[in-house]
Amino acid sequence: MRDLCLVLVVSAALASSGELALAQQPPPELPRAPSLPEEPAAEGEPDLQGQIDQLRAELRRAQEERMREVSPLSLNGYVDFGFFVPVGNNGVGWIQDYGNRILPEPPYNQYTWTFLGDILGTPVNSRGEAADLGTAPNVDRFDSVHSGGKPGFIANEVNFRLQYQLAERAILRAGIDFVPRSARQDFALGDFIDVDLAELEYLLTADGKTSIWFGKVLPVFGIEYKERKSDQRFGITPSLVHRYTAESQLGVKLRSKLLRDWVIVAVSATNNSSGTEQFHFHSEIDRNSGKMLNGRLALSIPVGELLTRLGGARLELGGSGEWGPQDWASTNDGDLWLAGVDLQYLSANVNLKAQIMRGKAPGRVEDRAWRLDLHDSGYVELDWQFLPFLGVLVRAERRDAVVTLGMERLYLTKQYRYTGGLRVVFNPHVVAKAEYLHNQEYGGIPQFNNDVFTTSLVLSY
Repeated sequence: MRDLCLVLVVSAALASSGELALAQQPPPELPRAPSLPEEPAAEGEPDLQGQIDQLRAELRRAQEERMREVSPLSLNGYVDFGFFVPVGNNGVGWIQDYGNRILPEPPYNQYTWTFLGDILGTPVNSRGEAADLGTAPNVDRFDSVHSGGKPGFIANEVNFRLQYQLAERAILRAGIDFVPRSARQDFALGDFIDVDLAELEYLLTADGKTSIWFGKVLPVFGIEYKERKSDQRFGITPSLVHRYTAESQLGVKLRSKLLRDWVIVAVSATNNSSGTEQFHFHSEIDRNSGKMLNGRLALSIPVGELLTRLGGARLELGGSGEWGPQDWASTNDGDLWLAGVDLQYLSANVNLKAQIMRGKAPGRVEDRAWRLDLHDSGYVELDWQFLPFLGVLVRAERRDAVVTLGMERLYLTKQYRYTGGLRVVFNPHVVAKAEYLHNQEYGGIPQFNNDVFTTSLVLSY
């Protein structure tokens, strides 16, 4: 028993001494994660500005890629559908002076046939087509509308315009009018196609303010050529002097904006004058070796800082000239010339436009080239879009002209016209218009009823 107790005491003492020894020993070290080595800065690493420049370059490349994804081809145009009512004289804008009973004095009594009024004085659309050209003796005309004075619907034209970016500074443009009409011959189609524009524009300066054009280009005379098309014109019908200034010309043209856009200069050398193709003084292919020289100089003035911010209001004063061998003449003898001044006030919802001009062409009987004496003629027009969906037009104009072919034919025009119109905008692609044109003769020409009421629905795409 005594031995057992001794064993227990010795065991307890050994255990106590072991625990004390363990307590005196330091705790074992836990495994430690290896530390990352400190890497030295890479040589040539870009600083903050360099990183910004790199991001800018990447953004520029992304933008260029997006631009390349945009098609260089754009298509637009319109469909112009209308209804018109000729008021009097079977839709014809002239009367014949049989036997010189109206104007018996010279020089009017020296011509075989004398006609009073304006052959294109009863337009029904933006093309300037007359309701009827009448049946003058010893002449065969293309009467595109030929309504006989009856009211009716008309598909004025289907317009198609194309633009293609050939290069960074080279732009191709083409414009085609499809014109549905009736033929007078049995089993024939009267529809025709009018190639209105076929030009190459090259931007000579990076800011796009100086360009040169080649091909069938817009004219530079006056201001009305800027709104030749139905979707560009505030109203419907052109002015009485539109026929002298608005036709495309075949040749080369240069235009530039100078002195912060205050000065506008445009010049061209072309085969033909800017007279419209349906009038007497237009020949697209030259029959002589000379060229028509055209020019316009304008001063364009910003009108008020506030107005400029609201709608880019500007006041523009311009002068135009045209000189060269007459169309249809086979020689360079006898030059046609036109000269005029114009004024425009253009703002967000009010436009005031005015133009006055005169001119002369000698004519040439051998080539059946007509003679022209155009005395002071022109127009003033106010366009006011007084509500976003509703606008009004008021225009007063005058044409004083003598047009002759040898001693065979005389057309004497002394005419005032007063036009009132409404414009309804349903949305940017749908616009309806209506106009009433009152023609009034003066200067010894008897008044006859040759007014026109016309409408137009322009569907743009």
